[in-house]
Amino acid sequence: MTNFLQNQKKSNFLKPYKEQALKDIQISIEEWNEFQDKNFFFQIFFKQKRSNHWETSNFMLNLFHVHLRWSKRIIRSEKNIEKKEVLNVLMAMKNFYSKISVIKPDLSHPDIVKCFNMSAKESNLRQKKIKFKDSIEINSYDPFNNVVGKDTRNIEQKYCREKKVALKCIENSLDYIDRIDDKLSRFDSRKLEKPKILTYSKINSLYELKFLWCGEELESYKNLKKIDVKKKLNQIKKKINYLNILRPNISDSLTEKMYNCLLNNNVMHPSYTQGIKRKFDIIKKKFKKLLIFKIIR
Repeated sequence: MTNFLQNQKKSNFLKPYKEQALKDIQISIEEWNEFQDKNFFFQIFFKQKRSNHWETSNFMLNLFHVHLRWSKRIIRSEKNIEKKEVLNVLMAMKNFYSKISVIKPDLSHPDIVKCFNMSAKESNLRQKKIKFKDSIEINSYDPFNNVVGKDTRNIEQKYCREKKVALKCIENSLDYIDRIDDKLSRFDSRKLEKPKILTYSKINSLYELKFLWCGEELESYKNLKKIDVKKKLNQIKKKINYLNILRPNISDSLTEKMYNCLLNNNVMHPSYTQGIKRKFDIIKKKFKKLLIFKIIR
């Protein structure tokens, strides 16, 4: 009987966490609706400019940070989401929480695994160690309803540019290898355009390969035979194509380096946001003076 109760407790340990998550997201939705109902000038002085799941990033630009929370902690965030999308995201989060099974949670979903492990740790139960491939993560239901913020959009645009450049360089390198080793080729190797990521030594017929990403050398591989170079180029090509911007596999060192390069210089410039903040403060002060003037009169 004791074992039965213990097993039942273990199987239902997620239930109170799910119930609390649904209560918290409902409160955040109600607080957002209350915030939305206020007019622009009232919103400037409205004390409630943040909640458990959302907070103001830049009021003048109508940008907000939205957080996916579980057990009072942030699982992940999407920064600088447009104001018109915030309620959409909050409702998607509510739907995400409601779909989590407390008996048999979907541990193929990376966000649900994080929620599960957070609750398991607090309940002194065994956590799940699961590794995800990018291709699997891409198909997971997104609690943010596939809404991305300004920062993520900038990263995605940079990724597309860098991906195009890198893949073209890889294709040129593969073509170069085939031609330089093809004795029947009518092309003179001296006339071939040498790829900047590849160096060929005629002395030992070996190659040195460099992986360039965002203008930086992330890794280099020396003393490679032709077959090894081709294998490595195709591995890098696959890595580029499967890089998941929303959930990068940072347990892989090369993927982490690639993602960090994309992050550099992609947030809004501080001087720009500070300038907006100064203008906002001026408007706020003028509005205060106007209110005081009307009260005196």
